[in-house]
Amino acid sequence: MDTPLVQIERQQFPILRKYLLINFLSPPHPHPLPPGERRKVRGNETENILNKHLNFLSAAIGNIIRNEVRSLVLILCLIAILFPFICAISISEGIKFQSLISVEEGADIYVTMDYFGSNAPISLDYLERLRKMDGVTKIFPRIVGRTYFVNRLATIVGVLPENIPKSIHLAQGVMFRERGEVVIGKGLAKEFHLQLGVRFSLSNNPSKIFRVAGIFDADATIWSANLILMSSEDASEFFKMEGKATDILIYTRPGYAPFLAKEIQEKMEASNPDQVEPPLRVQDKPLVRRYFQRGFNYKAGVFSALYTVAFALAIPALLIVSGFGQAERRKEIGVIKATGWQTQEVMEMVALENLVISLTSAPLAILLAMAWLKWFNGAFIAQFFIAEIGLMAPFPVPSRFLPLPCLFAFLFAIVLTMVGSLYSTWRIATVPPVEAMR
Repeated sequence: MDTPLVQIERQQFPILRKYLLINFLSPPHPHPLPPGERRKVRGNETENILNKHLNFLSAAIGNIIRNEVRSLVLILCLIAILFPFICAISISEGIKFQSLISVEEGADIYVTMDYFGSNAPISLDYLERLRKMDGVTKIFPRIVGRTYFVNRLATIVGVLPENIPKSIHLAQGVMFRERGEVVIGKGLAKEFHLQLGVRFSLSNNPSKIFRVAGIFDADATIWSANLILMSSEDASEFFKMEGKATDILIYTRPGYAPFLAKEIQEKMEASNPDQVEPPLRVQDKPLVRRYFQRGFNYKAGVFSALYTVAFALAIPALLIVSGFGQAERRKEIGVIKATGWQTQEVMEMVALENLVISLTSAPLAILLAMAWLKWFNGAFIAQFFIAEIGLMAPFPVPSRFLPLPCLFAFLFAIVLTMVGSLYSTWRIATVPPVEAMR
């Protein structure tokens, strides 16, 4: 039965009247329609089907506009659910991207000692032996450690001045030149009011006095916010481990790294047949890259799994919210059912309503996440992915908005709205119209 609301016009073709009773599962009629007439019929049928679904979409948009309070509440609920998810995933992708840039700009091979399967300090005696190997273009030791600056966890990096990357920029002062001079991160300088020339000591070795020679740029990487950069001699003296380094960084000619890493492992094992010393741990750039990707993917996966549980818990809430104005919706469905609508047509209209609401909510949540990360620097969210930064990060929080997480946000919105409304709509649509309109 045709419905006045949908207003579907069906065209009647006189040439088809004598074929209305044909069973098309039987052998072909001896006088089939001419090819031109068959194409015309198929084209009109396709147009009618398209018009029918467009009318359903128009009716769905009309319902959303007419029930503006219910629609607005539902959109706000979806934005509140999707916003933290989009922010967190974009921050995770931004940190991973920045970390991978650091890996690409770093050394080709990292050599440490292997203590119980973990990295351990390596003796500087290996420097000359590794420098003489074929394919090595640059080699130097690096010391990396952690300590507390009052109550703030800080990272100490000790390298020779000539080995400092050129990409490092300073906001104030100069790079360290003499013993005891350091360059500190913007976060430490801001929190503890450190200026150029200020002297300080650290709790691990209070007898060692440092002087601030420079301050990192605020727009540098997240790793420089709480960083203290000094010479390798000062770092080894501070940690009381003279003659050792955290690792030895090796730069090689293009294409030499895989073969050189294998050669280092084999030669050092051959020179230590009795295993008097622990073995070396040799890691090339592809291996380090995989470590970073695996770590960040694991962290983002854990967050996504926990947030999926939150989505599941949000479904009952959306059932209540989508039932806001349920009495009015019940009467509305009863009226259109009384005018001849079928249950599947009612379900299609509600599904299109959910589609429009999801297409509205997901982009708004993405825009809100972009604004939050740009203007508020990911406050209250970035701390879950970057340790020891507090509620407000003292540096620009990196973020990347990739297509796949945004698509997931839209799919989550669709699932939540469908689960929250289709079942209740089906229950109303299957009761007699008279009962539904009470």
